[in-house]
Amino acid sequence: MPFFVKGTDTSGTISLRRDSAGAAIKKAKELLGDGCWDIEITGPDGQARELAEFEALQSVAADRNG
Repeated sequence: MPFFVKGTDTSGTISLRRDSAGAAIKKAKELLGDGCWDIEITGPDGQARELAEFEALQSVAADRNG
């Protein structure tokens, strides 16, 4: 299942693909640390979400799945 991470920096928009939610969150945090803004993750459902919202949804899903 692909996850797309998008962020903006002074050069323009960066769009990257990751194969798991964990990898997408990790890359989004790296982009944030590198000074990017407007970071969002689009999951397999096609919904684009800000990093914090996406991370919270993944945490809830992990709690449900035990």
